[in-house]
Amino acid sequence: MVAGCYLWGALVAGYISLLVAVEEQEQKVPSLKHSLTTPLIKVEDDDALLTCVVKNQGNFTLMWKKAAKEKAGNKILTANMERITSDERLKIMHEDGGQVYVLVVRNVTIRDAGMYICELNSDPPLRSFHELKVLSATLQPPVPTESSVVTGATASTKDSVEVWGYSTERPVDHDFSPCCAARNISTVCQGFCKLKNILDGNTGVNPSDCEEEFPDIVSCMADGRNHMPCCVEAGIPEVCTDLCRGEYTVQTDNIKSMFSCSAYTAPTLACIAAGIETLPKQPQGFSAEALNDTSIRLHWLPPAKTDHLTQSYRVNVTYLQFLSPVFSVKVDTSKAKEIYPPNSALHGIPRGKTEFIINGLEKFSLYEVSMWAENKDGGKSLSTYDIKIVTHMEGDSGDPEPLESPTLPNIRSCCISNNVTHAKCVDKFCDPRNVASTQLTDLMICAPWDTEMFQCLADGKDHTPCCAAKRLPPLCQELCSGNVTDINFKYFRCLSYMNELSSCMLEGYGVLPSRPVNFRFSNLQTTFGILHWDKPDTLGDTVVDYVVKYQRITPDTGKTMSVEHAKSPFILENLDSASTYEVFVEPVNNIGTGEASTRIVFRTASRKIEDLLDSVNPYNQSSCCLKSGMKPECLPLCSYDANISEVKSLARLCADEFSKVVRCAAGGRDHLPCCARRGVPNNCQPLCQAVHQASTGADFLQCLPNIGQIITCYEEGTTKLPPPIKDFKAVSVQDGIVVLTWQVDDLNGTFNTAHFEVYYKLVEENSTGSTVFESDQQINTTVPIVKIPDLETGKKYRFFVVSRNLKGTSLPSSIVTVNVSSEAWNGTSISGASSPPHLLEVDSHSATWLQFAWNPPAITHPEDVLKYRLYYQQVSANLSKFDMVETDVTTVQLTGLTPNTQYALYSTALIVTKDTKIESTPSETLIAWTDPAFPAFVEAPTIHPINMVTEGSSMTVLCIAMGTPLPTVTLYINGHPLRSEITRHMVTMVHNVTSDMGHVSCYADNGYGTPMIASRKITISRAPTLSAPASTTVMKDDVLVLQCKVDAFPAPTMAIFRDSELKQSMMSDDRISITARGDEEDMATFYLSMEIAKVNQSDGQTYYCHANNTLGANSAPMLVNVTDQPLPVMNVTQCCLQQNVSADCLDICAFSIDFDMMIRKPQCIPQFSLMMSCASDGSDHRHCCSTGGVPSNCLDWCRGEAVEESEVCALSHSKTIVGCFHQGKENLPGKPTNIKVRPIDKNSAMVFWDLPDKNPHSVELYRVFWRPVGAKGANKSDTVQRKLVLHELHSGTTYEVVVKAGNSNGTSQLTQPLKFITADEFIIATSPVRSNVGGAVGIVLAVFIVLGLVVVVIYVMKKKNLIVLSVKKPDSPSVAFENPFYAVRDPASTAQAVSAEDYNVHISSSGSWQSEMSGTPSDRSSASSSPHSPDKNESTEMNPSMYEQISLGVNGQGFKRFK
Repeated sequence: MVAGCYLWGALVAGYISLLVAVEEQEQKVPSLKHSLTTPLIKVEDDDALLTCVVKNQGNFTLMWKKAAKEKAGNKILTANMERITSDERLKIMHEDGGQVYVLVVRNVTIRDAGMYICELNSDPPLRSFHELKVLSATLQPPVPTESSVVTGATASTKDSVEVWGYSTERPVDHDFSPCCAARNISTVCQGFCKLKNILDGNTGVNPSDCEEEFPDIVSCMADGRNHMPCCVEAGIPEVCTDLCRGEYTVQTDNIKSMFSCSAYTAPTLACIAAGIETLPKQPQGFSAEALNDTSIRLHWLPPAKTDHLTQSYRVNVTYLQFLSPVFSVKVDTSKAKEIYPPNSALHGIPRGKTEFIINGLEKFSLYEVSMWAENKDGGKSLSTYDIKIVTHMEGDSGDPEPLESPTLPNIRSCCISNNVTHAKCVDKFCDPRNVASTQLTDLMICAPWDTEMFQCLADGKDHTPCCAAKRLPPLCQELCSGNVTDINFKYFRCLSYMNELSSCMLEGYGVLPSRPVNFRFSNLQTTFGILHWDKPDTLGDTVVDYVVKYQRITPDTGKTMSVEHAKSPFILENLDSASTYEVFVEPVNNIGTGEASTRIVFRTASRKIEDLLDSVNPYNQSSCCLKSGMKPECLPLCSYDANISEVKSLARLCADEFSKVVRCAAGGRDHLPCCARRGVPNNCQPLCQAVHQASTGADFLQCLPNIGQIITCYEEGTTKLPPPIKDFKAVSVQDGIVVLTWQVDDLNGTFNTAHFEVYYKLVEENSTGSTVFESDQQINTTVPIVKIPDLETGKKYRFFVVSRNLKGTSLPSSIVTVNVSSEAWNGTSISGASSPPHLLEVDSHSATWLQFAWNPPAITHPEDVLKYRLYYQQVSANLSKFDMVETDVTTVQLTGLTPNTQYALYSTALIVTKDTKIESTPSETLIAWTDPAFPAFVEAPTIHPINMVTEGSSMTVLCIAMGTPLPTVTLYINGHPLRSEITRHMVTMVHNVTSDMGHVSCYADNGYGTPMIASRKITISRAPTLSAPASTTVMKDDVLVLQCKVDAFPAPTMAIFRDSELKQSMMSDDRISITARGDEEDMATFYLSMEIAKVNQSDGQTYYCHANNTLGANSAPMLVNVTDQPLPVMNVTQCCLQQNVSADCLDICAFSIDFDMMIRKPQCIPQFSLMMSCASDGSDHRHCCSTGGVPSNCLDWCRGEAVEESEVCALSHSKTIVGCFHQGKENLPGKPTNIKVRPIDKNSAMVFWDLPDKNPHSVELYRVFWRPVGAKGANKSDTVQRKLVLHELHSGTTYEVVVKAGNSNGTSQLTQPLKFITADEFIIATSPVRSNVGGAVGIVLAVFIVLGLVVVVIYVMKKKNLIVLSVKKPDSPSVAFENPFYAVRDPASTAQAVSAEDYNVHISSSGSWQSEMSGTPSDRSSASSSPHSPDKNESTEMNPSMYEQISLGVNGQGFKRFK
């Protein structure tokens, strides 16, 4: 039996050992499974952080790589902490010994997009993949790949150039800078005017800065050549071919302009690079003129420098409509096009021609003509602009060739003969055609010849009537008469009328044509009309062409527009409907512009009602969104003209509404053919069929770069495609027969629905929702009812219906699932349901919860209100019933689950109406496990920059935690929570770092096990700040001690100077000793001390303490006053009276404490404690006394308290104690005053007080003690504010509270205890005045000079006396600094309990606070101010033992803690 037990125990032990070994082995295996691999989407110029987590890295190297084409191989970016790539924007964030490697890519560009690989070179290698997507709406300056660089060859020598993988047949040297200059492209943007600059990325400017000029730049880039065939062959979608046509679409905030073509930039530029050398340019100067009623003449110029590429020209002539020859009759455009529809004809013209006449046209009809050039291979230029032209009325013809214009008078000879000698004046004022361009300087230079010039210019005629008709001012009309005597500054205003003056002069010469006659209008339409006129009666044969000028008058006044080179009949187009215009025409000959015609005011026709209806989308998208139950705040998304800014701002709020947005935008139509034509990527094409699949990438936000193409297809499709059916149901089910009916949404025939297509399929037992679009059979019908026979009885069938017209089809709106059996049918209609949710998956998981997500139904009506149900149960429970949760969104979190347990789940969709809920068939079934539970673990925070965090700068803190469930990670700075997040890796940027942010902690808790906190102490680098006594008074022949405190990091260089210019430094000698030391606990605190023995009058001056480090410098003045007489002191007699000192001893108090008098009156020694209480002046001088050698049994006198051995203390140590009283006069604070308590509630109260009367500005900290009256323990809390909230008080309990003030030199005494009671109403009772507390403030001058301790004088750098501290901690106790405030730098108050045992004295219920506070525990503090039992091992501060006294006297450390 025993042997069996031993055997069984051995087996169990072996099994456990095996499990432990396996677990340890698994823990040693490297792993990357915790890396964050969710695709990261960034906008240009953002910073991207890719996180890779490697467990058990060992000695393996972790590399970040950038995926590239196979022929190039993956590019290594980093190895461990080392950056391999030359790109300085990349860096690694990693803590030595940590598990996280964060690849930081600063200021990302389009080129940074792609797949990044985190790879561990283990065997086999481990990899995690991190996709970075970069969004941009602008043209990017491309950079050639490494493969495009060919050693030993330049772009001009190669036969072909690879443009990012696209090979061109010619060198890429297309320089279109002259074209850019002609179009006034700014100098800064002309870097884009060389194709090679774009390919090399050497444009020198950010593309966004030049986007406004891109339309002109791209037009010049295409250079008038048609690159479309190459672009189409390269697979560039239509929406991205604008560059191939020399156009650029400026993307706006409108969602329809949001499309991504960056992926096609490479093939586009490759096509342009290839086409520049082979394709002809478009003809230049293209014009058209009607010759007669059936012919027009075209004229053009061959393209400069590239005419050799032109093989022939093609002219396209398009007949638009005939016009009415009756001026008062308007042609109905729609009927005219029905009678004689538009048609086009092409004409080929050989190279070398510049003119072509087209005959055989319709009389008085409207045509549109354009032309382009072709090469021998069929390559084309871009087409010229389209010109609309009207043939003449029957029998009319164009004007003959113009005759020569009349000769102008010889004004120039007249001026010369009248002694106008200035050549410029002859050119400007002696030619009437140049007068219009006269400038102010011309008028001033030529003023001496004003009479002669204007007399010759008038040519003996008075042109004043013409000038008056042109509304010249009376003064300026004198210039028109030719009688000018003197031109002065008053005539300067006439410069703006010189054009009218020139016109009047020419008109007076009789060389300009008169006004055109018979000016009239015909065929007035909504946007155009035909102008007619006849040539002028006077000099009409000299007219070269005409200028038509028009202006809109109503509904608002527009600018005057001019059209030059017009011929009658002339089509005036691009007018606004229902608007009033004024128009006239002016003749032009070789001399100038003649008289204007009469003015015609006309009004364009209004658009017909049917035309207005055609421009409005018949589909109401907003109504659909409202009916589908969309949130009102998300309705701005329900528009084809939504703004990108609105989409981004509402993305988080409306994340669950985008499936409704997609359904209603699609409107139940099938837009897939349009999307394919417009180049929508395959992963986004499900959106074109209203299938919103976030899990596969067919998500509105993920497809945002291509959403413009999709929305455009939506908008076009909802105007052309038929709507979906409604109310689909089976109204009769018999054996083998089903009758289906539905409602039609196109009753008025708006969409010309041709027929309905009914699809159906036999449902197999194991079919799932993924096959909803599959069908076996189809029946077409033109009516909304169909009878389907020949079905298998007792089998289940699924049916859906789509509408069709000539443009395409609708989407199915619901599915009817029927068991084709009379026995199974209950006689009621079977309504159609949506298809089931699909692609159910675990979105995230933990030990106690599972997050599931699914995609909405693929088949549903866009107006359906949908809800979802998720059914689940434990697999191990083996239950027949599933638990269920219902939700409005496509995700749900199941909470309260059991760790490490398997669950089975499926989901359904519900169509919700007022009365019913129609549930779909179930989705696929999913099996999911909850995680095992592991307690939270957190690493010490990683801080960057590692070497130096400067005050005022920023630092990045990385908290890394593990655990299941996912822990809540909290970042603490100096004990204050800064940020919390449920995550494994939390990166926080802390801005404006302050010097007190020295304690950084990461806290993690997941509800399992003990929460964990890991901390790191840092020292903030900062420039020096100094604290020094502003004024010190010392008696002659005494010892002067000056100490300067410096706060700085790195360690500063410190010195003391005699002058403010810091030129005369103090040096150590036989009388002067200068020492420096650093604080042993605070690496940023340093002290510089100067001691001068036997002070004389020459030592009285201002000294300057100076410190500097790499971050700055600072100085502090220290004034020293040397006096021959003792300092005046206050008479403490009043205080002694209050302390009941006997009358015969009061004279000892008359001059502070007169020791000589006390020696002569030994009977006063027992009352010396009362006198010392007055002399202590409310401060606690024990720190000074202990360093001066006062034993522990006498230390209470140093704070004004009685001692047991008063005689011994008075005789042996009174001089030292009174010396400390003297020393503490300037640097120790007095007791806080006016302590009060204010109620908050029955369990808390606020205690507050005023500044001490003595040295109020020296207070650095307050300490508050409180306890229930009679308790043996007390609570304490430190604060920098003059108030403190006491929590967790017990109602009805009487408490007492005292306060003391302190600084780095020591503390004050405790205030008088204040009693209070917490209850529903607050009651305060003050304690009676104690008999041993002085009410007066005084300071005592030591009668005898206190014997100083012997210190070692350090001679460093005797000549310059500059003492540099280069170590963080002192190596010797001699430079230690007693800093009682180190642990309480944080402004937040800390509290801790103080037990009676810590005081080492007997405590009664009425015991004094002063005696009970004689010792305090260490400065470790709890987060709560409530009482608690102290740790038995907690360090306490008691009266020092004999050994401690010796130690204190040797090392000079004194009391380190604040009591």
